[in-house]
Amino acid sequence: DLGAASSTGDWGAASSTGDWGAASSTGDWGAASSTGDLGAASSTGDWGAASSTGYRGAASAMGKHGVALAAGYEGRARAAEGSAIVLTYREPDGAIRHIRAGIAGRDGIKPDTWYVLSAEGEFYEVAT
Repeated sequence: DLGAASSTGDWGAASSTGDWGAASSTGDWGAASSTGDLGAASSTGDWGAASSTGYRGAASAMGKHGVALAAGYEGRARAAEGSAIVLTYREPDGAIRHIRAGIAGRDGIKPDTWYVLSAEGEFYEVAT
């Protein structure tokens, strides 16, 4: 719990598995993964990926051509222009009701803006 992991070189990987943990990857083609509740994963290099799978986790892909995936209950994601976000909407029991992907700067998704998926399966802008 409360752990942190970081990767700063190209093709690096950072992983955090405890609650409230954070994983950060700053090099190109890097990956950051957070699996605990209320965790955060951030990728700032180009072609990077950030994934968060825990309850209320957050994923951020701020480099070019990245992907931010938030697959946990009430997860949120944001991405730089041209990068993708992928979100799920889960029922309280964990069952997946919706999954949706889009590209920031297209598909009605604003760059550098946090989103969750609504119960109707639509992207919904949220404050940080």
